[in-house]
Amino acid sequence: MQIAEQVFLVIFATMALGLLFSFSPLLNNQNSNSLNGYWTLSVGLYASALFMFALVPSVHPALLTPANSCIIGAFIFSGLLFRSWRQPVERGLLFAAWCVWVILGITYEAIRQNGDFADRVVFITIAFVIALLWQGYEVARLIHAQGPVILKFIFGLIVMTLLLTLARTFTTLNINLSHVNNIFNEEILSRFLRWATQGTTLLTFFGIGTFYLQRQMAERHQMIGALSSKDSALSSEIEEKTQVQQLLVERDELIQSLISAKKSAEVGALSAALAHELNQPLCAIQLNAECLQMELSSSVANPLIKQELISRILGDNQRASEIITTLRQIFSNTTVVSQRVDLVDVMSSLEKLFLPLAKKENISVRRNYPIIGGCHVEVNTQEFQQVLLNLLNNAVQALSTITDHERCVEVTISKAGNRAHLSVADNGNGIDPTAHATIFNLLSSTKYAGMGLGLWLSQHIIERNKGRLYIATRPGWATTFMIELPLSE
Repeated sequence: MQIAEQVFLVIFATMALGLLFSFSPLLNNQNSNSLNGYWTLSVGLYASALFMFALVPSVHPALLTPANSCIIGAFIFSGLLFRSWRQPVERGLLFAAWCVWVILGITYEAIRQNGDFADRVVFITIAFVIALLWQGYEVARLIHAQGPVILKFIFGLIVMTLLLTLARTFTTLNINLSHVNNIFNEEILSRFLRWATQGTTLLTFFGIGTFYLQRQMAERHQMIGALSSKDSALSSEIEEKTQVQQLLVERDELIQSLISAKKSAEVGALSAALAHELNQPLCAIQLNAECLQMELSSSVANPLIKQELISRILGDNQRASEIITTLRQIFSNTTVVSQRVDLVDVMSSLEKLFLPLAKKENISVRRNYPIIGGCHVEVNTQEFQQVLLNLLNNAVQALSTITDHERCVEVTISKAGNRAHLSVADNGNGIDPTAHATIFNLLSSTKYAGMGLGLWLSQHIIERNKGRLYIATRPGWATTFMIELPLSE
C-alpha cells in the first residue's frame, strides 16, 4: 500500500509539473509578470511537495517539514494569485505572506519533533482552511465584479477543498490515531479525504490554467477584431483614395472645360466691349460727318468749320483705335502701363467730348475741384478716360427722362489721406437699392437696352489700376459713383 501511495504521489506531482510547463508559454504572454511568478510558485511548490512526500519513506522523516511547508506555500501564493487578478498586490501583503510562510514552516518542524501525527494533521489542515477562506474571498470578489464563468468553477473547487479539509480536521480530532506515524499508514477515511483534497487542489490549478487560456483567447479575439476593423478602415481608405483620384481626374477635366469656356467668354466679352466702347466715337464720327456733309453742300462754306469738323472726325477715329488697343490689353491680362497724371487735367481733357452732349441734352455740369497743388495718381490714361466717359454718359442717360426739375451732373475731385477720390453724381431717379449688389456684375444692367458691360468693365479697369469703383451715398444726389485711387505725390 505504501508503494502505491508513493506512485500516486509521483503521478500527481508529474501532472502538476506537466500543467506548469504546458501553460508556461501561454503565461509568458501575459502583461503582468506578477501573475507568472505567483503561478509558478504555487504550482511548483505543490509539485515539489508531492515529490518530497513520496520520498519520505525512502529518505528521512525530516522531509515532511519542507514537504508540508511547500504545500502551505502553494496555498498562500494561490491566494496572492487571485488577489493579483483583482488589483496589484501590495508590498506589505506580499511581505506578510512570506513571513507567515516561514513562521508556519518553523512551527511545523517544532510540532514534528515534539508532537504526534494528529497534531501535525490538525496544524496543516487549519493552515489550509485559513488559506482557502482567503482564496474563496478573493475569487468571490472577482465573480461579483462580473468575471468570466470559469471563476465560478474555481470557486466551487475551493469550497469543495475547504469542506474536505474541514472534514479531515474533524476526523483527525475524533478518531484514535495514536498508532499512525505518517500518511502512509493512516486510516482509510482520513486517507480518502487527503487524496480528495489533493485532487480538488489539482483541479483548481487546471481551472486557473483554463482561466488564462480563456483570457488569452479573448485577447486574440479582440486583436482579430481590431485587425478586422483596421482592415475595414484600410479598405475604406483605399476606396476613398480611389474616389478622390477619380474626383481629381474629373476636376482636371472640369478645369479644362472651364478654361475653354473662359476663353469663349473672354472672346464674347471682348466683342461686347468693343461694340459698347466703339459706339461713342462712331456716333461722334457719324454726327461730325453729317455736319461736314451739310457744310460742303452749303452755298456759303466756312473753312474754319470744315477744319474743325475734320479734326473732330480724326480725333474720334484715333480714340476708336485706342479703345481697341486698350481692350486687347485688358482681356489679354498684360501688365498695366501707367503714368502719373493729374485728375483735374484728365477731366479737363474730356470736357470737349462730354460737354457738347450735356449741352445738347440741356444738362448742367458742375465742377467741384477744391484741390491745391493738383491730385496726382498712377493710371493708364486711355483706360481711365474710358471709365470716366462711361460714368458721364451713364449720368446723362439717367437724366434723359427727367422733366420736373433741373437736370444736373456734378464731378468732384478730392483727397483724403493717401487716397484720391473722384465722384460722378446725378440728380436723376436713382438706382434701385436691391440692384446695388449686382450692378457691377457682367451682363447685369438696369437699363432697358443695356448690355450689362460698361460698369463691369469700368470696375475691372479701376481694379487693374489698384483702385476701387463703388456706389456712394451723397445728400441731394440720386446716384453717385465713386472712384478711389492711391495718390502719387
